[in-house]
Amino acid sequence: MDKQLNEWIRRFQQEKDIKALTHLKNECAHMIEPLIIEFTEKYGNEAGELLRLKWDKRFHFIFTKYQLDVGLPLESFVQNTYRFYFMQVLAKAGYR
Repeated sequence: MDKQLNEWIRRFQQEKDIKALTHLKNECAHMIEPLIIEFTEKYGNEAGELLRLKWDKRFHFIFTKYQLDVGLPLESFVQNTYRFYFMQVLAKAGYR
């Protein structure tokens, strides 16, 4: 993983650095967008818009859980975690 990403994750988790979190959001947006497109194609434009509104609401919490020392690639972590989160959001909104 990129040294800069590691540093942002460390600064956010250990120092609660909001600027580091903002950098992480910007980096991870391209990892999340394909999932939003996938769910939009499956459930329609309204579902996609809902996910676009919701994706960053849990970002802070999600990144408190990422562990640098486990060795799981960031992209795998982000996509797996967001797939689960988006399925919860859609189910709560009545999409099945």
